Amino acid sequence: MRKTKIFFLLLSVFLVLSVLSACGGGGNSDGGDSKSSSSGAPASNAASQPSGKGTKLRVAYWGADFATAQKVEAVHKQIFADYKAKTGTDVEFVFVPDSNYRTWMVTQQAANSMPEVVLTRMAWVWEDFAKNQVYDLTPYLEKESPYNPGKPWKDTFIPSFYKDSINPANGIVNSAPSFTAMIRILYNKDLFAKAGISEPPKTWPEFIEACKKLKAAGITPMAMSGQSNDHISWFLTSIFGQLDEQLRKKMDTDGDNMVVKNELARATDQGLIDFTKYPFKDGMELFKDFSQYWNSDFNGIDVKTAQQLWLTGQAGMLIFNSANLSMVDDMEGRNFEYGGFPIPYITKAQFPEAMEKSVMLGGAANESWAISTSAKDAQLAAAVDFIQYMTSPEIEGKLGDALGYLPTITNANLPDKLKGFVMQNEDIRRANYTGPATIKEFSDFIVKSMQLYLGGSVDSNKLGTEWNAEWYKGMDQAKKTNDWSEANNYGMKK
Repeated sequence: MRKTKIFFLLLSVFLVLSVLSACGGGGNSDGGDSKSSSSGAPASNAASQPSGKGTKLRVAYWGADFATAQKVEAVHKQIFADYKAKTGTDVEFVFVPDSNYRTWMVTQQAANSMPEVVLTRMAWVWEDFAKNQVYDLTPYLEKESPYNPGKPWKDTFIPSFYKDSINPANGIVNSAPSFTAMIRILYNKDLFAKAGISEPPKTWPEFIEACKKLKAAGITPMAMSGQSNDHISWFLTSIFGQLDEQLRKKMDTDGDNMVVKNELARATDQGLIDFTKYPFKDGMELFKDFSQYWNSDFNGIDVKTAQQLWLTGQAGMLIFNSANLSMVDDMEGRNFEYGGFPIPYITKAQFPEAMEKSVMLGGAANESWAISTSAKDAQLAAAVDFIQYMTSPEIEGKLGDALGYLPTITNANLPDKLKGFVMQNEDIRRANYTGPATIKEFSDFIVKSMQLYLGGSVDSNKLGTEWNAEWYKGMDQAKKTNDWSEANNYGMKK
């Protein structure tokens, strides 16, 4: 139970890890004699060998839609050209569509033709290490990076991101965190100034006051889509997570301050989760009060329409994933500066049990750099050097400016527009009530039922009763699927 929960703590909300096979080392993938140490890293100190002219690396990367992919490719090719000018190492960009990337990786590995450096994900790289497809980077991370000197390379990363990178099965680090994303409220600086708001709000009362000022100035404060699971659940997740600390203490069985799915099942059977009571009912009512500051047609528009309201200057704020910031920067006709801030924190003056921190949405070290075991000798040294370059203050700053990528290191040269996107007065989500990873059907039901609630067709008591019925139905199914019961302690160790 402890390992399982630590895993969920490290990966936060986004990753679903398949059961890992036995731990492996990063040796030769062709089955020949390995020159690896027992840790999986090459016995020779290849990282100390300088890369130089004539060395060539292939770097595998993926992209989403066509327009974004074009920009990602262009930005990286320029960075790679600058790197070649500095080091003499020639870098070939191998770009693969997002939907096919993992399948492509596995196929390349099977053919022993995987590029030397790969952009990957934590769950993937741990599987690949077990198959001897990637190296253990721990020995290199213990040394200085020439592009961010003064401390070991591992200590240049934001601590939580580095911890995310540690394989919970064996304690090995197989990849270096490359970039992350945060959910933030974007705000139009010009409209804020017009309404007399000098800085983004930090507390929920300040947030509502800002909404009042925007509305008084004839500005729609918030662009929202009542049809969007993201728009609804992002706010609810933060609100519930800010208010549920005392409830979590009752549900947490081993004191690690995390409540995972089987603990939620146990808590449900004990009657601890009741959406007609605090913190859920109070959180719903807080959210509904906030809805008076949205566009009046929020229940009738989709998320793209809500985004257009903000992008065209018709609304002061929009909740948004920082991974898509390039869409904002590239929009033709946008004539205002913007910034970002976390969902404001609820104060103890509002609710005595509030923890007075926002709940961080996103922020997991998802994408990361790994080195394939196809890299040997000078190529291996060049691969380490290349990843150190890509995780330097200069390059992480460039990626932030050009693509909206948020840094995984502590001292990136961030542009002003991204300074509100770094971690602030925030805590991670410690119990997942609204996400599809807990109960997908319940997550889907939330959006439909909230449309009725926010539209005034049902009150918070009726909404909570309906949520209870749907939640209990979903938890009953989860218990059957996983064979959880009080008799076997819901699959947890006693």
